[in-house]
Amino acid sequence: MTPRRPPGAAERRSDDGWGRVGPGERGSAERGVSDLVGFVLVFSLIAAVVSIVSLAGLSSLEDARDAQQTDNAELAMEVLSDNVADITERGAPSRATEISLSDASLTLADPIQVEVRDPTGPPDESFLATRTFNVRPVVYDDGDTQLVYVMGAIFRAERQGGTVVQPWSPVVDSDRMMVQVVNTGSATDGLQLIESSTVLVRANGNQRVVVAADETGAYDDIWINVTSPRRDLWHRMLDDHPAMDCSTAGPETVECEVTVDPQDLYVVEHRIAVDFEK
Repeated sequence: MTPRRPPGAAERRSDDGWGRVGPGERGSAERGVSDLVGFVLVFSLIAAVVSIVSLAGLSSLEDARDAQQTDNAELAMEVLSDNVADITERGAPSRATEISLSDASLTLADPIQVEVRDPTGPPDESFLATRTFNVRPVVYDDGDTQLVYVMGAIFRAERQGGTVVQPWSPVVDSDRMMVQVVNTGSATDGLQLIESSTVLVRANGNQRVVVAADETGAYDDIWINVTSPRRDLWHRMLDDHPAMDCSTAGPETVECEVTVDPQDLYVVEHRIAVDFEK
């Protein structure tokens, strides 16, 4: 006698014959499809999350790497400044500084103009009517940030502004004024530009020239003027000096009046020949 199926039950084929499927059960085919869909959804979600995290993390890592490279270059520029000071202040014949460029460039840029003048000084204009120096800065440029060594100062110029990393200023008080001009120029008299490499910046002391030396107190209207594409940074740096009053004149010039009358005045030019070596 064949057993009767309960109402709502359906027959299904199993490995050992026909079995019964209750009203709330599903077949293996339907369950297989559901498992596949679930696997695809979970896998897609995991892949999307991994992609988002990877892209965001990679961008953050690249930004951190670029920032670290710029910071390292800033430290190298400080070492360059110290090495040049060894030449100008301690009499070393030459010094070399290694700078890693990676994706950046290093160039001996177009000269800026530095003037030391006393327009109302003694009639002997050959002494100090106007002394003009054309100084070539060393510029590291990674596309977003420029690091500039000039006259012993270091500037960090960025799109949103800039900062004075290390200042230059003359020694000024009522007794004495000492202006030391670190006049960097090309050792090869040509364009010096190196990109994406490691460069050795070699500085050689060429000559020390005493441009002015006066102990009579005759000069009482002394000005220091600088013409540079980084005018605002020069203005900020020089105007911070307690004995100087600075203002801007035109798009690239800052004019600074010395507000004390020193008894002694010295202007010394240190001529430094700069060469880049790979």
